[in-house]
Amino acid sequence: MKFAKPAVAAAMLSCLVVSLAACSDSDSESEPGTVTLIFRQFDPESEVGGLATAIDAWNKSNPRVQVEMQTLSPNNVQQFAREANSGSGPDIDQIGYTDVAFLARPRILLPLDDYLAKDPLPGGTKSLLATDMVSVGGKTWAIPWTADTMALVYNPKALSAAGIKSPPTTWEQLATDAKQISSSSSGKTSGFCFPASGSATSAQWFAINYYLWSHGGALVRKDSSGRWQTGVSPASLTAAIQYFADLFATGAAPKANQAVQDYSDPTIANALATGSCAMSYAPPSTFGTVHRQAETAGTTLMTAPMPSGLTDGATHLGGRALGINRNTEHPAEAWSVVKYLVSATTFKTYGQYPASAKTLTELPVPKAQQGYVDQLPHSRSFARYIGSEMTIASIQLLVNQRFSAVYSGQSTSSQAAAAILDGLAEGLKG
Repeated sequence: MKFAKPAVAAAMLSCLVVSLAACSDSDSESEPGTVTLIFRQFDPESEVGGLATAIDAWNKSNPRVQVEMQTLSPNNVQQFAREANSGSGPDIDQIGYTDVAFLARPRILLPLDDYLAKDPLPGGTKSLLATDMVSVGGKTWAIPWTADTMALVYNPKALSAAGIKSPPTTWEQLATDAKQISSSSSGKTSGFCFPASGSATSAQWFAINYYLWSHGGALVRKDSSGRWQTGVSPASLTAAIQYFADLFATGAAPKANQAVQDYSDPTIANALATGSCAMSYAPPSTFGTVHRQAETAGTTLMTAPMPSGLTDGATHLGGRALGINRNTEHPAEAWSVVKYLVSATTFKTYGQYPASAKTLTELPVPKAQQGYVDQLPHSRSFARYIGSEMTIASIQLLVNQRFSAVYSGQSTSSQAAAAILDGLAEGLKG
């Protein structure tokens, strides 16, 4: 498992046959009886060298069932749906968790419950993460495959220089520590750097939700009757907004971050790598890149669970699932490949985290990335927000804009909280 090393670019094979059948084929050029399955994934080729290695290993060990990996990046779930509805498409498809529900319908995905019962996954299903994202209408439509979340990224030397012995375990402690780091270094090292722009996709979204979830709130939730409603009080939401605004007001976070949209932005990544920022947060893929930059610059970076990250449901769980095209001519063979892809064997070369708490314990992980491993079993998906009359994207835009308005002085925390709650209530009416 080589999380910290750059993936080797691999040549990916595409399905060249366009027909009304799925891409699986018993090619006349192959030995008689050989089944060729098309597996499609959407991550960049530069990030899946280890996956290509795992598939090569499968092909060498299974001459009668060959797998061709097809890369279609970025993700285009609508294209897969169109293909499947016309009777074509790959046999096995990599699917974002939030897209599974969209594909859980006839002629798109094959329900997998019978296969799970008759030919179980290695390690069973009890330790699988994100099962709520792949089950629709009482059936399982895909298998959780990879998992990711945000972990706290920190510089041990920067913390130690400020008299801090270990990374913070609560949000309150993070604010105190970040302020102390900024102050004790006379501003040379920022305590906490996070993306805080008001754009629709600003990654402050994750920190905001983590803070709310760890304090017992949520932006929206279902009541006992199944009705969607706002899930946080005006006072609690005002406190959350003020918490993040105070990070800038006290100098704990650099004000320049108010224009930054993503955790991978050079403003944050370079600051971490050079030691001018002590703490931030990032998913595994971003941490791998920043960690390599830091090593080159002579800076040590580690990960720890986010504040309250060991509390169930206080952080989010993202990742990918694997689904089987309902049109495949070889469902049993496709299932055997899915079982292989979710096994520890695949993840020994594929630089991702498995969506199985059990498999996580079977793999060697660099010490610097232990924060992800510790936190993942406690993370919960954004399924908690799915199903209301308001899309997650709409909620995210509303929240990011109102929080940022407070940072810039255009609004007070109480005004922003009221505007968010009014917007949520209106959106939940449909």
